[in-house]
Amino acid sequence: MTLSTPVLASGSALAAGGFGASLADGDADNETTADESIRIDDSLESSDETVEVVVRLEEPTVPDAVPADDADAYLAERAEESQEPLVDYVDRTAGISVETEFWVANAVLLTVDTERVDLETFARFPAVEAVHENFELSVPERPPSNTTAVGATDRAEATTTDVDTTATDPRPTAGLELLNAPAVWEEYGTRGEGVRVAVLDTGIDATHPDLDLYTDDPSDPTYPGGWAEFDADGNRIEGSTPYDSGTHGTHVSGTVAGGTASGARIGVAPKAELLHGLVLRETSGSFAQIVAGMEWALASEADVISMSLGVNGRHDALIDPVRNARDSGAVVVAAVGNEGVETSNSPGNVYDAVSVGAVDESGVVPAFSGGERIDRSEWQTPLQSWPSSYTAPDVVAPGVRVTSTVPGGYQSLPGTSMATPHVSGAVALLRSIDPTATPDDLEDALYGTAWTPQTAQSGSEIRYGHGIVDAEAAADALVSSDRRPVRATAGESEETHTDGTPSNFVALLGGVVIVVVTACLLVLRAGFSIPRDDP
Repeated sequence: MTLSTPVLASGSALAAGGFGASLADGDADNETTADESIRIDDSLESSDETVEVVVRLEEPTVPDAVPADDADAYLAERAEESQEPLVDYVDRTAGISVETEFWVANAVLLTVDTERVDLETFARFPAVEAVHENFELSVPERPPSNTTAVGATDRAEATTTDVDTTATDPRPTAGLELLNAPAVWEEYGTRGEGVRVAVLDTGIDATHPDLDLYTDDPSDPTYPGGWAEFDADGNRIEGSTPYDSGTHGTHVSGTVAGGTASGARIGVAPKAELLHGLVLRETSGSFAQIVAGMEWALASEADVISMSLGVNGRHDALIDPVRNARDSGAVVVAAVGNEGVETSNSPGNVYDAVSVGAVDESGVVPAFSGGERIDRSEWQTPLQSWPSSYTAPDVVAPGVRVTSTVPGGYQSLPGTSMATPHVSGAVALLRSIDPTATPDDLEDALYGTAWTPQTAQSGSEIRYGHGIVDAEAAADALVSSDRRPVRATAGESEETHTDGTPSNFVALLGGVVIVVVTACLLVLRAGFSIPRDDP
């Protein structure tokens, strides 16, 4: 099955470059040897049975001339072109079949009888980069409620939180206050209107009184445009109606755009258009499910893709989906993971994602929150545009005792999963303020205004990244920005002064002083004096 692909608004983008020019000759029947540089998972090489494999091909670079609105269509056309020789071969070869073709990652999911087809066959196609499992990603392991342990292994069942549903003046949660979201609502008069946030998770309870799932037609129970469910092969399940296979997806959705039915304001961007793609069954899902969900989100014109999921370590297969989503104009926000210092999850640790760690109400990073310094050389296929090293997380946000929605009620939960939707909501607020802002603009505003408490220890960038997100300061920076990039890595970015003031403000103040002093010196050197009134 091939997922629906976007179409270029005008003309074909294929003439923009020469990607895939030699693919017409890429036929496994040719007397060519397998490229030994092609990576084939060891677990697959030892298999002697029918297996599912992902064949990844070279990813085209979206030319600068292609606008973000057309980037997904460009990628879809290029993927179809480059995959054609492989798909043609599969169609006429026994023991192998195509399950799904993707474009946000230039990849094809195949079922292969390894007793009839050697996996090294795929290394003979010129554009193939890697062959790997349809590996699993999952909800980060839930930390214990006291948040003191690193690498918790139990997914504890949380109890329903008591809430005051009779409150006449709902107050924002502590997390929203720390984020300064209410200040943005008041100062800029927006709560995320006009911005689409796609949450990819376990599903959503769309009947919850605090949640409104976006739909083109409220009378249609399938919520066209606002809901999708995908199977393990990345195929969309037709006729699926909204539900939560666990509780996680409903909880993170509430933090993005929840209302006030609980008696508290729980959503950072309560007026954002909320989409939800079920890509995790209870707690886990496949690479194909995640990629299919990202494609659906982009086809649905999502401005933000929020993923409180991942897999520990470096997984190159997730680089292209994140980068291509970003090139298409969407900000990808993902959890760094709950396994403590010197760990991080993909896709959160992909440089082009906004990686999110957790802090408590006092701005302290709990032990479970992931964080580490990452060298580009640790990846097999890093992009040349990446810095030589960088830090994950990029930023931190409230992720301890976060109260939000679950099917049938509310729960207070810890985790970087809970921090991630706070940042997704903050990005939605920024995009609502400036609909023309690019992912670079939005991330620059977030990173350049994030702050670190004066109590933070030296070397805290691997725990805080750029710091705690301040939505109000980021909004102020966005509207006053001349779009100069500040996307430095956290370890090399601005320092935070002991009073909590970001040093970019101090640098600005210092610059003003320098300009004034320089002007005075020039005046004096020219022989002028400051005029005085005659006595």
